[in-house]
Amino acid sequence: MVSIRKATQDDITQIKDVVTKAWHDTYKNIMAASTSVQFLEASFSTSRLEKKIQESLFLVAEVDGKIVGFANFIYGKALNLSAIYVLPEHQRHQIGTALLHNGLSNFTDYDAVFVEVALDNERATKFYYREGFELVREYEEDILGEKVLTGLLKKEL
Repeated sequence: MVSIRKATQDDITQIKDVVTKAWHDTYKNIMAASTSVQFLEASFSTSRLEKKIQESLFLVAEVDGKIVGFANFIYGKALNLSAIYVLPEHQRHQIGTALLHNGLSNFTDYDAVFVEVALDNERATKFYYREGFELVREYEEDILGEKVLTGLLKKEL
């Protein structure tokens, strides 16, 4: 059974494990491994994760006491889903859906939520479309020198 709770600083090691395994599984055919390593080191360093946990809604999903996924919502003038990652062996078990819905239930003052996704990431794009997100625009993003076709998606709340 999956349980979802707010992340704490003590979760950082497991969060890094989830994002590393999920990222490499997802992006192995989309970008170079060296780019993935650099991106993960920069975006999910201990100090950045500490700040995200403190300053945003950062949820973790646990199965048998082990973190198997997480979601990060950034809020201000707009609500943005910064990330959802689930360990590859736990994907397609509704964990991402549970994280998304649990997170959105915390935000009743917003009309919409936005997320950016690499359009070559077919699993993620299918997931978001199934959850009611629609493509607002697409653009080429530079990730450490690699060009990635990115979509900005929106879901009305």
